[in-house]
Formats: sequence, structure tokens, C-alpha cells
Amino acid sequence: MTRLLVCLIALAPALLAQATVTSIFQKPAVGTIQKLDQQGRLEVKVAGSDVPARVPLDEVEEVTFGHKGDERKPEDAPLRVYLVNGDLLHGTADNGPEDDEEVFVLRGKRFGELQINIEAVKRIEVVANVAPNLLPELAPDAKFDHAYLVEQLDPSAAMQRIVKDGVYLYNRIIDGDNVEGVKYAWERIRGVVCKRTVPAPFTKLEGIFTLRDGSMLRGAIKSWAGGKVTFEHRTLKRDVTLEESNLISVTMKNGRYIYLSDMEFAEPPDERPWLLPPDFKYEEYLFKARRDQANLGGPISLRGKVYAKGLGVHAISRLSFDLNRGYTRFVADIGVDDSAGDLASVEFKVYADGKLVFESGVLRRSAEVRTIDLEVLNVRRIVLEVTATDDGDSQDRANWANAKLVR
Repeated sequence: MTRLLVCLIALAPALLAQATVTSIFQKPAVGTIQKLDQQGRLEVKVAGSDVPARVPLDEVEEVTFGHKGDERKPEDAPLRVYLVNGDLLHGTADNGPEDDEEVFVLRGKRFGELQINIEAVKRIEVVANVAPNLLPELAPDAKFDHAYLVEQLDPSAAMQRIVKDGVYLYNRIIDGDNVEGVKYAWERIRGVVCKRTVPAPFTKLEGIFTLRDGSMLRGAIKSWAGGKVTFEHRTLKRDVTLEESNLISVTMKNGRYIYLSDMEFAEPPDERPWLLPPDFKYEEYLFKARRDQANLGGPISLRGKVYAKGLGVHAISRLSFDLNRGYTRFVADIGVDDSAGDLASVEFKVYADGKLVFESGVLRRSAEVRTIDLEVLNVRRIVLEVTATDDGDSQDRANWANAKLVR
């Protein structure tokens, strides 16, 4: 028994997840993450070397673990919860503390239990009743939350409280003195889109954690050792600890990279269908570019790999960004999103100050992911274009995945 215990202890380090730490400043480090040292570097134990690889956290592009995503079932994760900071959580609601009705508990397969204040919730969608991102956003001048019920539309209800089996909605005209509101079971609701103040962009170094159940969380990393990473979640106002075994990837933001999806367009996007109808109105166009999502919603995905950052577009698309000579390289993975059909075929082009500097040729969904790495030193403006091929623009959903500039 003692010998068996010793053997298990000896094997324990090998049970830690194998990680691949990528940075465009050095070769990928493949091994087990030992710790985040006092200099802010990830120490990676590489097989065959007595000296760990050290990668500064602000130079890390992505940490991947080779894990596959879960197959989610509505009964296991009946709610999609979007937070004001952009996080997406798949889970089951439960009652919060008895002394705080504004806080509820969300339980997820991969992140465990989180206490969430309802003021941090941007929207809730009931998986069984509505597909992702089908509920429209609120108008900028909206005065109330919008509750989309299965039976009816209630455009002036405010979300009061979330509990295990439903949500309390209050309409002051209908409910009057019943300030607690009316409780609606989850089965009756498609979702609630909330009017919230969007927080200022977070400018400190942070990680975006993509979990195996499709959830995404972000925060400033405080420690990383023993197969666990702990980060400060600014919106939830608490520390969150995740197991490496529950992660697909960690993408770093606000370090030596700036992502195009976090930048303003230099001018309004030029997007339109391949066959342009005479009454075309851009404001009614359904296939506008999406930030950090595939063009029709859902995560950006290329050949099975999910990306936390990027731009999801539909041919024909032309996006421009001002660089003002402030960056050295432009890096991205490109390809047709996994959600597109077999008819999809597009071509990617990059222009630097009006000069064509890259063209991909025709890419289909079956094509391997292409990585582009272009020098942009002294470039004032970069333009990203996706064109339809001669078979039209049917299903032409394309991704500029993890598109970023290097400082």
C-alpha cells in the first residue's frame, strides 16, 4: 500500500494538463505550467529540459490545453447568461443569499458556483426557447428592461430578482403596488434583455478564459500553479479559480497585443450582399460584422478550434482601422467559420495604406486554417476585405480570428 501511494505521488505531476503557451516573440513552450513567478512570467516545465521555459504574461498570445468542448444539453445548462463585461456563462440558476435578493447563484459544469448581482447581467436567454442572439438589443433610449415571454411581449418590465425556478419581473403600470413583481417560470420566458450601463474598457492585462462548456470569463490573473489559475473578476467583484482540466484556452489581452475587435473602425464598415438590390439599406442588413463572435452569433470557430477574440464577417465585407504608425505586425488566423455550409467560399485581402499586401486565394470551409503575419511598421491604416467568389455569397461566413496588432 505504501509503495502504491509513493507511485501515485510520483505520477501526480504527470497528471497536470499539458499546455501549449504561444507567443509571437518566441517559440511555443509545450509542457506543464509550474507557476506564475514574481516577474509575471509563466514557468513551463518542458520535457527533456531541466530549465523551465519562461514566457512573460504580457507577451503570451494564448495558452491551450488540447481539450475538446462539451456537448451541452438544455437540461444540464438551461440558461445562457451574458454579463455586462462580455462574459458568457452556461448554467443553472439557484437562489442566492437570504439577506440579498439582488444576488443569485449560477452553477456551471466547468466553473462551479458563482454569485452574481443582477445589475451585472446584460441578458438572459432560456436555451430551450430561443437560439443565441435572436433577441434584439435595446434601443439606446430604452427606459426599461425588455422581457420576451413565450406568450407575449412585455416591453416595459424590469428584472427584479432571479431564483432557482424563475425570474421576478416588475411592470409598474400593470403590477402597481406589488413592488416585488410577478414571478415567471423559466419555461414561459424566451429571455430578458436588460438596460445596463456598460463599464469602461478594462485596460490592465487580463486573461479571457474559454471553458469546455462554452462559457467565457475574463479577469486579471493573480496566480497560476498546481493546475489551477486564479483571477480577479472585476464585474463579479471577487476572485475566481478555474481548473486547467476545465479550460480549452486562455487568451491574453492588453499586453503586447491589441485586438482589432477592441478598436473603433476608422470609417463605417462597407458591407453588402453580392447581388445588391436597388432598395438595399445598410441599417437593415442582417450580416453586419460582429466583434468576438461568428457572423450569425455563437463563438468564432475554425476547424474545431474556438477563438475568444476576432471579427466575424460575411462576404462582401470591408473593415478599416487606423494604426497611426503605432504597431509593428498584424497577425490573424483566417478561414470560413465552422457554422457555414459547404457552399461557402471566400477570399481574404489585406491593404496597408491602400496597397494590397496579402490575398489568400479562394478558401472553403474544408481548407486548413491560414495564419497571416504581416509587417505594418509605419502603416497609417489597414483595411481587411472579404470578397465573395464567382459562385455568389451563399453561407459566406468568414473569420478574422484573434486578429491583432503587435505593439
